[in-house]
Amino acid sequence: LSYNINRKNSDLKFFEFGKTYHKFESGFEEHKHLTMFITGNRNQESWTNAQKPTDFFMFKGYVNGVLERLGIQKTQILPLKSDVFSEGIAIGFGNDVLVEYGVVKKSILKHFDIKQEVLFADFNWALILKLLSNTIKFTEIPKYPEVRRDLSLLLDDGVSFDTIYKLA
Repeated sequence: LSYNINRKNSDLKFFEFGKTYHKFESGFEEHKHLTMFITGNRNQESWTNAQKPTDFFMFKGYVNGVLERLGIQKTQILPLKSDVFSEGIAIGFGNDVLVEYGVVKKSILKHFDIKQEVLFADFNWALILKLLSNTIKFTEIPKYPEVRRDLSLLLDDGVSFDTIYKLA
């Protein structure tokens, strides 16, 4: 983010799939994650779009959209206390946390010389993959192709539209 922002590209939307590694006394742990970052304005400024900064509720829509698209339902919103977020929410399924998201603390952004608000989401991708059902849904191909018809009539100049309309 800071590389792009330092080069005057401040309206950013990123996502990344990756793994995190942790070393504990009992051994190593590896976790799969999907992360999303958004900062700056929602859209590029143009004559049809005024500049609107990204906000928490727009980002919440993106996060919920990912879960809905994957077909994950019956989630619950959990309070979140984190060293990363100044304000944030966690979404859980049962006793597990699927995603944590919110506004990144200014103290963290200061280390990267970022002065604008950054929204961040961290999906527990391994857990999400476990929840997804492996059933693939198929739909039958239509028996008949789509038909579009265009009707043209050659009429004398004396025939009015009203006459044709009344006949139809």
